[in-house]
Amino acid sequence: MMLAQQWLHGHHVKTKYDRYLASRLVIPTTFNPHSSVAVLNNIAERIVFTDDVPSLLYQMYDNKQITYQGMLQTVKLPYDCFWLEYQSRVGMQGSEFNSASYGALIERQGDTVYMTIVTGVDLIDKSDLVADSCAITHAIEFPTWPPTVRESDDKQLSFACHVVHAYNADDLRDRKEAILELGAILCELIFGIFLVTHPKVYSVEQVKWKDSHKRARERKGKPPLLEYRRIRMHIAKGRKVYAQRPAIDTRTTDLDSDASVQHRRYHKVMGHFRHYLKHDPPHTTWIEPHYRGDPTLGVTFTEREVLK
Repeated sequence: MMLAQQWLHGHHVKTKYDRYLASRLVIPTTFNPHSSVAVLNNIAERIVFTDDVPSLLYQMYDNKQITYQGMLQTVKLPYDCFWLEYQSRVGMQGSEFNSASYGALIERQGDTVYMTIVTGVDLIDKSDLVADSCAITHAIEFPTWPPTVRESDDKQLSFACHVVHAYNADDLRDRKEAILELGAILCELIFGIFLVTHPKVYSVEQVKWKDSHKRARERKGKPPLLEYRRIRMHIAKGRKVYAQRPAIDTRTTDLDSDASVQHRRYHKVMGHFRHYLKHDPPHTTWIEPHYRGDPTLGVTFTEREVLK
């Protein structure tokens, strides 16, 4: 089960931020065609990485496709309200966990960006599995975006942000290791945001569930399934010109073109960078997130499954 669904429909440690997170993650079962854009903006789009994001980050860094400072200084938000999650096995060797899942609700309100982080664990010994296997672990405010980043004396990155909630608040005050661990999670989450806004995604499959399948789940009291778009990331090895040229041919069918959206339900289009490589001179522009489609046909909330 995806972390967002696990948190919504399973047991978790209670915090004062639960109501806020649920209000952004719960998908309405009925659609009012007269709903304002402001109402839709408060429902988070979902981005789910099926690959280990830290491994992708280190691979691209080793391939000299990115630098940490360059990535952190240029990252833009694909939406003003969205959820991003990934699983990681990095650092799990010799521990009691198979993997850990990290997710974050990211929302822009004015100039401030709020990040509410959920952490879940997969225990090796299932007999020790407690009901509370995931929880909101941190709530963070970024006064500016992209976040202000500085490098400390030990070459570790630190962020200019305000931690308003932390399950390990005492450790963050007293233990340098806890600060570095939180910084690493923030860097990985921001890398995930950075990755989906760049034109490295060109094979897109739209997945829809049959009406009979939806009705069967509803009869059994199971949560509704989201339609989703499976996005395949193309990350080359040994590429040294990542910042200048995408690793693959960008010619592909655009699922958000005028022709493809003519008969589609109202939906939110992800903000993204667009490279014009054949122009003179070549240049890059940022496409702001926006709505497209026909509201009279209903609305689609998408879960994007990202894999390499």
